[in-house]
Amino acid sequence: MRNATEETRKVVHRWFEALASGDFRTALDTLAEDVQWINCTPVPGYNDDMKWIGSHRGRDAVLETLKIFTGAVDVRFEKLVNLVVEGGQAAGVIHEMSTVRGTGVGFEIEFVQWLTVRNGKIARWKSYTDPSQIIRALRGDTSGQEAA
Repeated sequence: MRNATEETRKVVHRWFEALASGDFRTALDTLAEDVQWINCTPVPGYNDDMKWIGSHRGRDAVLETLKIFTGAVDVRFEKLVNLVVEGGQAAGVIHEMSTVRGTGVGFEIEFVQWLTVRNGKIARWKSYTDPSQIIRALRGDTSGQEAA
């Protein structure tokens, strides 16, 4: 179990470091070719403004969702603030501050990425967050936004 935990820790640290620095090539290299990617469930009229969410399979699909996300959102700050690893499972808490490109409205969130590592690659990725601040910013609503 110890070796699996250490291998998982190395892989997910590489993933989080690459993501935080905007190095998508390295980030994608940490993913299994057939990675299962689960980024919230789209709910019409609620969170479907977030065009990058949904469930996808494979690195190419992940790259497409990342392109949609980075086309819509300018990530100004992203940091891994907590990481728990056990065997082939890892949960990382990320603090993010971003601005929606189309509205200029910022948002700040914490979200959790639950990762499953197999054979040295991330085989499953699932994200958990309260999307309300993202939706507010996508819709151009500045109410509830704290002064910077």
